[in-house]
Amino acid sequence: MAAVKKVYSFTNKRDIWRLIPSESGYLVIEERDAKTREVFFNCLKTTDGKILIKNFQLEEKYWAGIEAVHSDLIFFHKFRKPDMPNHKGIYVLDIPTQKIIWQNDDLVFQLAKDDAVFAFQTGFDGRNYFYLNSKTGEVIKNLGDNFDEVNKLREELMQNDFMKSFSFPAQFINDENDSVTSQLFKSLKEDKNIIRNIDWLKLNNYILFNYHRTNSDHTFNNNFRIFDLAKQKYVLKETVNSNTTKLIPESFFLINNLLFLLIEKSKLVVYRIMQ
Repeated sequence: MAAVKKVYSFTNKRDIWRLIPSESGYLVIEERDAKTREVFFNCLKTTDGKILIKNFQLEEKYWAGIEAVHSDLIFFHKFRKPDMPNHKGIYVLDIPTQKIIWQNDDLVFQLAKDDAVFAFQTGFDGRNYFYLNSKTGEVIKNLGDNFDEVNKLREELMQNDFMKSFSFPAQFINDENDSVTSQLFKSLKEDKNIIRNIDWLKLNNYILFNYHRTNSDHTFNNNFRIFDLAKQKYVLKETVNSNTTKLIPESFFLINNLLFLLIEKSKLVVYRIMQ
């Protein structure tokens, strides 16, 4: 059996800006077309790539984004002003029906937990927080300026089991130990065309990493590799970015044993790493 198996791929040949996996088994993909100035949203099943929503758009075609994916709902926002980071409004899409089930133009999304949404409205005296029904948008309780309760919920969300299933690469730092990983990266760095920074993580017997190599025209290729420590060989090699003018780190992440690899900024490829 292959150590690394391709499960699915996804591309609409547009730039992928965000990948948002959810605890309920969805993967929401935000794509942007800089030429037409439009944003598109897609929703897949995380495990097999089945497309549930394709090329969804809000009435606002560009100045919109995703707040969160929770249960069967996607929470969107608009922006108060173009090119400014401040969010405005809550627009809730029900994934099974592909319909906006409620919206609130005055509140700003803070977080979602269980059947509740916590949001706020900014006034002259600061923020005023509200507790809403996630399915209807009905305001259940006005929390006033009590941020402590909201912050406590945020910390609980960050500590849940789903968040702990994520693994992100970190920059490799040389150590004095004569480890197999150190030797692997040392041999790579002997190539003078390879940029010294290597982003990596370890999953059981596998070392996953990406690095940049300088081309003759002074552009870079961003290469991704998986090395099997037990078999002492590479089990996957991909060029994730070709002839780029900038270094592009962190082109991959893991959820349990699923590898999410972004290629040329417009194609997602998902692999399952056998354990």
